[in-house]
Formats: sequence, structure tokens, C-alpha cells
Amino acid sequence: MTLPEHHAQLKREGRYDEMVEAKRQRAEEARRRAVEWRRAEVPLAEELRAAGFAVESAWDLVNTSTPYPAALPILLEHLQCAYPDRVREGIARALAVRDAKFGWATLVRLYSDEPAGSDAKDGLAVALAAVADDDVIDEVISLARDAGHGESRILLLRRLKLSRAPLARAALEEFSEDPVLGQEARALLSGRGG
Repeated sequence: MTLPEHHAQLKREGRYDEMVEAKRQRAEEARRRAVEWRRAEVPLAEELRAAGFAVESAWDLVNTSTPYPAALPILLEHLQCAYPDRVREGIARALAVRDAKFGWATLVRLYSDEPAGSDAKDGLAVALAAVADDDVIDEVISLARDAGHGESRILLLRRLKLSRAPLARAALEEFSEDPVLGQEARALLSGRGG
């Protein structure tokens, strides 16, 4: 069935106006949340601008290829503040650069404290995977083994693929049988992932 045919069917059934209204309400809710997030992020954006970064959001840093090492301490500080989940995710993802290694212990603590299923949890997993090296690969493996971290653990596996440590390969093989991690672990082991 094509989209016009589907719309015609909904009109015949008297459900088209409901669908249009529901779509309008979802768009309005998304706009409202975006405004809320932008408003909440003002203190971070102001501090970053004062430090010389022309940004409106941490997401502006996520989407740039220009290094921003002077912003990293500011981001790490603000990541520990009570921002909305989506804002904290953006801050965490902006910390997903090698230069943020100095914040490893804080990132691990925040990841461990963050409830599974949140956007911030995923952002923190991305940051941990980006800053980890073979010096902390055992901690990455330990975090990935902890089922309490939910599906965000999948995001840690790419670091294991990049590691030269034999225990990283062994962990990927172990994870290939895990119901949550298995598909990604098998893809990484076969060379299809990461």
C-alpha cells in the first residue's frame, strides 16, 4: 500500500484527522523539549563561550572535527550537574575524545551511577570507549560484564576490538554468547563491526 492509499483508507475510516492531530502533538512536544533542553544548557554554553568556544550546546562540539582540549574540564564539571538527560548525553558525547582521558575516574563513576536505559548512560559509554586505552582495558571489560548497565554496554565493545591486550579478545569471545552483547561482539570478532 502506498502512502496516498493509506491516507485515503484512514480518511474513509474517519481516522485521518486523528493521525494528523497526533503527529502535530508529537511535533509540538519535540519542539517544547528542544526549547527546554536549550534553556537548561545556557549555563554550560555561557561558560564555553567565555572560554572562547562559539557554541550554543555541547552537541556543537560533538559535531566538530576541531580539537577543543580547553573545553574538556568545563564539560566534565558540567556533566556532574543536574541537567536533563538529553543535555547530559550531549556533554558526555562531547567528552568522547582521547584528550578527556584525565577524566577517566569521574566518567566511570558517573557511568556506574547512571540508571540503565538513559540517554546519558549511552553518552557516558561512548565517552568511556573513546578515552580508554590498554591501561584501563580491564575496567572496560568489568563494566561490559555488569548486566546492570543494560544495553549501553554494547557501546563499550569497540574499545575491546581496538585493544592489543589478549584479555580484550578473550572478553569479546566471551561476550559473543551474551544475549545483549552477542551480536555486536560476533560482528567485531568477524571484522564487520567497529
